[in-house]
Amino acid sequence: MLVREFMDRDLTSVGPECTLGEAVEVMNRHRLSGLPVVDEEGRLLGYISESDVIRAAMPGYVDHLKSLSFVPDVGQLFRRLRRLSREPVSSFMTREVVAFEEDDHDMQVALEMLRRGLKRAPVVREGKLVGVVSRADLLERIMLEGLEVDG
Repeated sequence: MLVREFMDRDLTSVGPECTLGEAVEVMNRHRLSGLPVVDEEGRLLGYISESDVIRAAMPGYVDHLKSLSFVPDVGQLFRRLRRLSREPVSSFMTREVVAFEEDDHDMQVALEMLRRGLKRAPVVREGKLVGVVSRADLLERIMLEGLEVDG
């Protein structure tokens, strides 16, 4: 089955000038783990995820620590995130986005999302956002196909 047949066509996204705080509000409001970042014409520029937000809140040296005993307390992380929340989302988004085409096959997309640990991924046509596919969409699709085969 092709991605276009089951992708979510809700184009909830943000622009690159949107603040990190605004992007988090949109994610929370729509219960999303991430958002495509698009320009005025709908071209995909990047993706901002919960992981990107958490990474932004953490000091840069955290990746090099062997022990978490040197990580700042939660209050410091909240204060850092509050400061960063006024910055544009373009400063924190992932720019090299894994995106799929409408004509990609469901199993091909499922395998790629598993390999890369993706929860959601944009679907594009000629570089423009046309939908989003999630692991939940894929699981539902695979289960329905399985029931059709068994039935």
